Amino acid sequence: MDFNAMLSKLKRDAAAASASEASSNKRLRTNEKDEETPVITSITAKKKTRPLPTKKVQRIYLVCPPNVQTGGPEAMHQLCDKINSSALKTEVSAFMLYIDDQRGRAHFMNHAKPLAAYSIYPNIKVCSSLEDTDSSLVIWPECWTNLIDSLQTGEYQKAIWWLSVDNNNGKFQDWYRRDILHLYQSEYAKCYIIKNVKTAIKGDEFKTEQVLPMTEYIPPRHRSDNQYSSLAEQCESESEREHEILYNPLKGIHYTDAIRKRSESKFRFTPIGGKKRLSPLEVTQLLIQAKVYIDFGPHPGMDRLPREAAIANCIVITNKEGAAFHDTDVPIPDKYKIGTFDVDRIHKLLKESLENYKEKTREFDSYRDWIASQENKMENCVEGLISSVVTERLN
Repeated sequence: MDFNAMLSKLKRDAAAASASEASSNKRLRTNEKDEETPVITSITAKKKTRPLPTKKVQRIYLVCPPNVQTGGPEAMHQLCDKINSSALKTEVSAFMLYIDDQRGRAHFMNHAKPLAAYSIYPNIKVCSSLEDTDSSLVIWPECWTNLIDSLQTGEYQKAIWWLSVDNNNGKFQDWYRRDILHLYQSEYAKCYIIKNVKTAIKGDEFKTEQVLPMTEYIPPRHRSDNQYSSLAEQCESESEREHEILYNPLKGIHYTDAIRKRSESKFRFTPIGGKKRLSPLEVTQLLIQAKVYIDFGPHPGMDRLPREAAIANCIVITNKEGAAFHDTDVPIPDKYKIGTFDVDRIHKLLKESLENYKEKTREFDSYRDWIASQENKMENCVEGLISSVVTERLN
């Protein structure tokens, strides 16, 4: 064989060997991919088909930060109280589960106790140790959905109480999960939950038992049957109401500033707090001395301040953002809800409200009756929850 022929043969052999190796590597990669594919398919299928638990619940834990007296934590204490005092008299018990968010993990605060302010709820129990079983239901506030799977081994059943929508800031994205029960405090939250769940499960059947109503109520200390009654009596007449218009300086302040600029010095505007956070008593003292409360900020849920203002006999004026868009969440007369911000229209409405305060505040009597009925509604919601997770379950 001459040199050229030998060189050609070596090239052919080298090319054949390279092709063989490439083919072998391709088969290897294909096999690796084939081995991975069932795993990916399995994960996807698991996401879509994870079922809502059917195990009968024996214990319910209400997650809450310790030593905090704001709307959300108080609602959790209300729920604990109502579950333990339920007329259904089932074997289920509710416990406050105080935790702290430590770098994205839930840390159990086992020495925490309820604040003295929550002593008005006589049936509160506190968790001393979490029974991590599939017959335990842990209810998380919507602001801590990132912690749902971080508490111990996670064998317990899970629920989210959507006391607001916007305060979650879109952190919760696992809408495909059928193992999570969703409780909604407002129609706004209900629409948000159902829309996202239906989008996530696509063609699958939507399970209505995965979404349940759960309201809360204005506590007794804000009503006339308690220590505040003497303060309310002091401001019974129109002339004794010192503040004409109250506003929340933390919500929609650019709208409030525009109204104040238009009104010049004709009206007196007073902020509720600001740099210093007011106590519930201080807020109530302001409200019972005011004629009008305006709220042009976001309404992430069925907010408490408009309800507290109405109880204090204030005229309430809002926009139509968030929960305020729904009459089931903020059922005030339509003329007191501003759909499109019009500073001249609002100025005129404020003028009419202040000049005819006694007449105009009576237009909110039905709203006040609705607010007064919310404690009974919460009791009905609690019975619905217990029926769903206890009574209607077979095992």
